[in-house]
Amino acid sequence: MHFNKPKFQPLAWHHKIIGIALLLCCLLLGVVGLILPILPGIVFLFLAFFVLTKLSRRVATYAHSKPWFNYHLQHLRAASGLSVAARCKLAGLYLVRGVINAVGSGAAWCKKRFSR
Repeated sequence: MHFNKPKFQPLAWHHKIIGIALLLCCLLLGVVGLILPILPGIVFLFLAFFVLTKLSRRVATYAHSKPWFNYHLQHLRAASGLSVAARCKLAGLYLVRGVINAVGSGAAWCKKRFSR
């Protein structure tokens, strides 16, 4: 599904302030997640980019012209049709998968680092 023109509506000033705060939090968690193997940094960077598309018309136009963004946006919209219980279950499964991947990569890092 390709979107030619994103639906961009200007936000009220208090929504912009909340969006900027959320953007900064996601960016901070994303950068920390790139450094620490226990935190999924790419997910938070993608969330920061998604929030930025809601704040900036220019970024929204750029993002919607990229197939990878539309692919992930389609999955995000597909999850919006789920019930609250199903969303919580899906979020829990993603969390468990992230923790398992982080523990596995952390163990591999420790093995590589300390097996000299």
